[in-house]
Amino acid sequence: MSMLGDEGLLAEMRAALKDVDEAAERVRRRVARAQTTVEDKKKLLSVTVGGHGELTRITFNGDAYRRLAPAELADLIVTTARTAREKAQRKTMAGTAELTRHLTGLDDAAQSAGSIEELVEGIASMVSGGADRRTGPAAS
Repeated sequence: MSMLGDEGLLAEMRAALKDVDEAAERVRRRVARAQTTVEDKKKLLSVTVGGHGELTRITFNGDAYRRLAPAELADLIVTTARTAREKAQRKTMAGTAELTRHLTGLDDAAQSAGSIEELVEGIASMVSGGADRRTGPAAS
């Protein structure tokens, strides 16, 4: 490959990296502002989590929760918090897919990822796939 081709490829890679960085920053800002609240089925309490799934608030609706055994109340809190975290994660992943839709290849990784970790793995795979093409027979 000629030197000019290498410079063009490098410029293309820099532009793609800039697009990914901008999309990642939009995702970070959205996640930092996000809140998800879930109420248990009996409507005894609600749990709010932040965009990263961190517990931010537990609200008791009335005093009916007082009639629960301590272990039952603890289980209700844990179950409701787990549901809130899962819902927050789904919202985050949906938002990631929406924010990265215009990025070629990254959209597929965002759509298929079930978690931020899977998204990062997908991006890493894309990058290493690009590196493999660059170091393949044509680069020799």
